Amino acid sequence: MSYADARTFNPDVLYMFDTWNKVQSAHEIHSHDFLEISILLEGQSHYFVDNHWTEIHAGEILLFNPQVRHGECQKVGTYSHQLHIGIKNISLHGLPRNFLPTKKSQLEIGEYQYKIIDKAWQLVRELDQQDDGYQLISKGIIIEILVSILRGLTIRQDNYIKPFLSKTEKKQNHLVENVIYFLENHYAEDITLEELAQDNYVSPAYLSRIFKEATDMSPINYLIQIRLKNAHALLKNEDTTVKEIASAVGYDDAYHFSKLFKKYYGISPSQIEDK
Repeated sequence: MSYADARTFNPDVLYMFDTWNKVQSAHEIHSHDFLEISILLEGQSHYFVDNHWTEIHAGEILLFNPQVRHGECQKVGTYSHQLHIGIKNISLHGLPRNFLPTKKSQLEIGEYQYKIIDKAWQLVRELDQQDDGYQLISKGIIIEILVSILRGLTIRQDNYIKPFLSKTEKKQNHLVENVIYFLENHYAEDITLEELAQDNYVSPAYLSRIFKEATDMSPINYLIQIRLKNAHALLKNEDTTVKEIASAVGYDDAYHFSKLFKKYYGISPSQIEDK
């Protein structure tokens, strides 16, 4: 089956890091509004998962959908080396945003388990070495991990959740995907909410409501975020000025761009250039 449209499947990686736990520690039970993958690379840890505490050992994979409660405790005399990945902006056919089709957080996905562990170690090496382009390669590895999880879940039907969105919800998801794809590929252009709505044959008010329900922000704020993220990457190029970068991401007014940038990142564009 097709899980997603390759044209619009573009997950945002919120964080990716590996950590060593060598002393007794505890992390309170909590949940997120995004998807989190935790992979035990070495050792063991005590996790609250699927509503009970259990020992998790090297080679095991945990997947926490949004609002799924989980916690961790490193016991005395044990250690663990773990990889944690936070992801949002995932849309799969027939499922809520940022949701993978699993009934259990502790995954059992056969041969794909080993493939994911191999990819996890590859990701750790990229994070350690941080060669040029490592972030792009890392994102590609994470997409491979997601696809391997999906393939494994369809094999283990006892843990697989079949698509359950209504026709209306599917149409709304498709609308959000199309708008996101357009914004990510045309962010340097002059874009208004009215034009976005007109191009998708809906009212501006309806588009704003559906988009905010899916992404927690309006289409225009999403556009601003895309522009500023691209500007942040461009600012690392010493041969470009703030004014040139502002224009490259869709702002004619460099002063307005600088104000938005400082509000989003907490520092001015010129401070990025100086680093």
